[in-house]
Amino acid sequence: MAKTSTTAPRAAPSGLHRLAQRFKIWRATRPRGQRIPAALWQAATDLARSHGVNPTAGALKLSYDDLQRRLQPGRAPRGGRPRSPVFVELPPVPLPPGGGERGTVELVQASGARLILRVPDASPTDLLPLVRLFLRHRA
Repeated sequence: MAKTSTTAPRAAPSGLHRLAQRFKIWRATRPRGQRIPAALWQAATDLARSHGVNPTAGALKLSYDDLQRRLQPGRAPRGGRPRSPVFVELPPVPLPPGGGERGTVELVQASGARLILRVPDASPTDLLPLVRLFLRHRA
């Protein structure tokens, strides 16, 4: 006896349908081996956030894993090497009249983690271990 489904397949939302058409046109006109443009990936991840990864990947004929990976915050797309930190040396800023706030050090990592040390009587050698610990930790 043949199995029959009692539920009709759901129609893709119009946003998914329109983006699927954009992918279809891009696939038909792209040079062989060209990567999916960032604008199409961005549109796909936007729809995946609202409609789910599996329905979006299926409608757009994308790899579920690739789409899922692009949705994870703070993760670079696959194939891209993480950029190494850049050191920038700044000239010392002259203190405003009255001396400003002595003994304040503020550090901010690219992730947004922030460390503010307000120790008026500390020397730089006293603060160095704390600064190193903060810079070693990845937020």
